[in-house]
Amino acid sequence: MMDPLLAEVWGVRLWYYGLAWALGFSAVLLWVMLRRNYVGLTSRQVWDLSLVFSLSCLVLGRVFQVLVYEWDIFNGRYAEVFAFWKGGMAYEGVMVGALAGAVLFCAVHGKSFFLVADEMVIPFAFLLALVRIGGHLNGEIYGYVTTAWWAVKFPLVEGFRHPVALYDAFKNLIIMFILLAVGRGGTQGQGRLLGHFMLWYGVFDLVIDIFQAPGPLFRDFGIGRFSGALVALIGLLLIARSARRNSRKTTELSTLRFAPASLIAAIPSRLTPGIWFRVMLFMAILLFCLTIPGGWSREWLHHLAWQLGI
Repeated sequence: MMDPLLAEVWGVRLWYYGLAWALGFSAVLLWVMLRRNYVGLTSRQVWDLSLVFSLSCLVLGRVFQVLVYEWDIFNGRYAEVFAFWKGGMAYEGVMVGALAGAVLFCAVHGKSFFLVADEMVIPFAFLLALVRIGGHLNGEIYGYVTTAWWAVKFPLVEGFRHPVALYDAFKNLIIMFILLAVGRGGTQGQGRLLGHFMLWYGVFDLVIDIFQAPGPLFRDFGIGRFSGALVALIGLLLIARSARRNSRKTTELSTLRFAPASLIAAIPSRLTPGIWFRVMLFMAILLFCLTIPGGWSREWLHHLAWQLGI
């Protein structure tokens, strides 16, 4: 396993897991900035969306982890809930936070939720892939013992095991390319891409769950199967719904639109004080993300650091 510690600056530890979050949120910002004209967003609204999205992912990811997985750790030590630098981010809560952030932004700015969601799911899939890679580096997610040549030896468990987090990361990358293909060949804006994201996420999750070892750090086997099937069913319903409605014709998701020259052209020519404030706030969030060591809280991370000698 690779050392999960990225660097230590002035006594503050920076982690690869946190770097995954920072890169993922940056990718979401760049994608929406490049596509803002199609979605009908101003530069200021792009920054607002990025801020709301990142904060809601972090907050609800933390809340879900505390209430669902680790309440026994935080019960009676409520100040620890705010100590992100001691770990604790739930994958499921992040997904709920992403939806909540999009809903809140659309409610405040009067935008179509499905139009915004159809744009957000592509970079969001990339973000989830990066976060899963960060979780793998921490050794937090593993599968059953296997003799496969690609098996990995995790620090805190016996035997070589399926690298389930890498399977999940690969799954999210596949979903991203599926969404790019769907976006090029049809219409969007009525939840079509959101539906495809949920469909394929649920289907692939059902397959990956076969390799994931049950235990106190993981979802119960039955619950994992149920949630995957439920997400896939909701995705099918959204796809069926979008097929019955008149959707806005999309501009092709051409790779030419994402060349460096296009990126430079998409940067606002005049940065007002309001946008500068948003830029600084977003940068502060990215720097804060670097201090998040993992998805599990300090008991797990303490044992992991002891095993790795950091």
